[in-house]
Amino acid sequence: MQTTYQVPRNALALMLLAQIAVIAPHLPRMPYWLIAICAACIGWRVIVYQGRWSYPGRWMKVLLVFGGFAGVGFGYGSLLGLEPWVAILIVAFVLKLLEMHQKKDAYTVIILGYFVALTEFLFEQSIPYTLYMYACITLITASLVALNQTKRNLSPKKTVIKASQMLLQAIPLMVVLFVLFPRIAPLWTVPLESNVARTGVSDNMSPGTIADLVQSDELAFRATFDGEIPAYRDLYWRGLVLSRFDGTSWLQERPGLYGRTIIKGDNPTGWEDHLEYVGDPVAYSIIMEPTNQNWIFSLMLPEPTETKGLGLVRDHRFYSFREVRNRFRYEVTSYLDYRTDANMGDFWKTLYTRLPAGNPRTRALADELRGVSTDNSDYVRRVLQMFAVGDYAYTLRPPLVEGEMVDGFLFDTRRGFCEHFASSFVYMMRAGGVPARVVVGYQGGEFNRIGNYVAVRQYDAHAWSEVWIDGEGWRRVDPTSIVAPERINQGLESAVSDEDTFLADVPLSFMKINALWFIELRLQMSAISHYWEAWVVGYTPSVQMNLLTEYFGDLDRKRMGMILLGAFFGLFAIIGFILLLKRTHAKLAPVEQEYLAYCRFLERLELPRHKGEGPLDYAARVSEARPDLEPAVRAVTNAYVKANYIDNTPGEAVFLKKAVRRLRLAAV
Repeated sequence: MQTTYQVPRNALALMLLAQIAVIAPHLPRMPYWLIAICAACIGWRVIVYQGRWSYPGRWMKVLLVFGGFAGVGFGYGSLLGLEPWVAILIVAFVLKLLEMHQKKDAYTVIILGYFVALTEFLFEQSIPYTLYMYACITLITASLVALNQTKRNLSPKKTVIKASQMLLQAIPLMVVLFVLFPRIAPLWTVPLESNVARTGVSDNMSPGTIADLVQSDELAFRATFDGEIPAYRDLYWRGLVLSRFDGTSWLQERPGLYGRTIIKGDNPTGWEDHLEYVGDPVAYSIIMEPTNQNWIFSLMLPEPTETKGLGLVRDHRFYSFREVRNRFRYEVTSYLDYRTDANMGDFWKTLYTRLPAGNPRTRALADELRGVSTDNSDYVRRVLQMFAVGDYAYTLRPPLVEGEMVDGFLFDTRRGFCEHFASSFVYMMRAGGVPARVVVGYQGGEFNRIGNYVAVRQYDAHAWSEVWIDGEGWRRVDPTSIVAPERINQGLESAVSDEDTFLADVPLSFMKINALWFIELRLQMSAISHYWEAWVVGYTPSVQMNLLTEYFGDLDRKRMGMILLGAFFGLFAIIGFILLLKRTHAKLAPVEQEYLAYCRFLERLELPRHKGEGPLDYAARVSEARPDLEPAVRAVTNAYVKANYIDNTPGEAVFLKKAVRRLRLAAV
């Protein structure tokens, strides 16, 4: 019969505590029943340790394994995806507790703990989560230390301190490996399927879609400019172009990607040949939050610095060939002054003036304004003038429109958000024969002077219009700037401050606190997070090579290896030097310290202790040489022998100290 290994209490407590800690961040993504299984397995293992229950039998383990796998599939609806497989790993992690019969099983549980801790970085890589997972790794390492401790060193405090020292000692080597070792893309940059919902701009726009989106303070992206940051009113971050209207919603077309030719245009030339860059370029880089979508954001008119994985669509926006499932960094050069498609073919004019039937009052108004306009530019001006003098209001809580959407807004409610104004303006343009389209993205952003970047959040979401003027090409026209100019020049909070609707659905948002000291603190924390994401999370192979090339010049494999080896040997030399300087004497117990003080005192009396001489022999020799000290020497020796070999308690150490003091008095 095989003997069952009993995990030491200290190791089991740390192991279970570490297990709870590494599973805790996954709880919001786990079904309730799976959380119950984890709690049940941990409780069962505690009861087994107490001897009140036994380990589950073979058929019970089969049932638990089958139920765990089947339950993950039913709980998530599928076994395909990131969350189900992480859940399966967690199920295996907790079930392993119930077959921890041998010491090797305990090692398996600890190793699984490291893997579960790693999986959290698939979902979050921020500084707070990193510090939390570092604490979890410390607990896991402490359980590993406790598993190999002797019975004399079972203090949980000392175990955790020892694990912390081991991890702290590994940090210098970790930094060298992180900076110099040839980079391999970390696991969390691999495009994995995820069921986590993401907040962001969608591929269609109907009344209320953007108004709902701006009730979120989640970060959309951060943009760092190489030079001077453009004015706030010029920060129009284009994401989607919506050119098809079905009567209720605006949808996007899918025109050809960069490099395709105009099939139904006047000339079979590439559409990129019609771009004209005017003025100085604006260079910047963007760290974009995951959206699970393909569109990415940039200012107009963009040119990608790195084209790998990116396409430029003929409506002058960027497109990622893969869905953005992780933080994504890319570099762009934009021209804020530009001319595009100065001449447009009949096919595209038809596409951008197409409208479904309906909205008769709007069509009649468009015919009226078009009839008194001298040209397309004059027609645009008259429609904007209509918004300026027509008692229209900008609000996050517009009234519901019944019947025809555009007619109801323009003639009845006259209160709306940016999508109402952009949608009705483009409808008016098309009804008047002017090619137009809706653009959805973000406008503005918060400038962080500490980190020198612009942070764009979901409440900066915005919709505007682009119209095509013969001989000029596409031109941005934002009707919201006519009704609520403070939205474009200062941001959403300034435009809706009187309504008290800014982030009304997020009452505890930090963005609503206007105290100067808090704003400064928030900007500092945001800047730290930005540097972390740019230089740690975003430390890709290309970033590594650019950094090393800047300091070491052109690198090849041989030179890279020499730098890495040099850093290793230099670090080990420093560690060795520190160890040589470090005192190797262990701290003595109070009993040993008192006895050595006694020996040093007798040495001053010319009665030194011989090498290898035991306490009893030493006491006999001193008593023979100094009979007057014999009672005091015997008292010290008896106290030391009792405290060191019989009763090692603090009281005996105090008694020894008093005996040494009496000896000193007797020798005077």
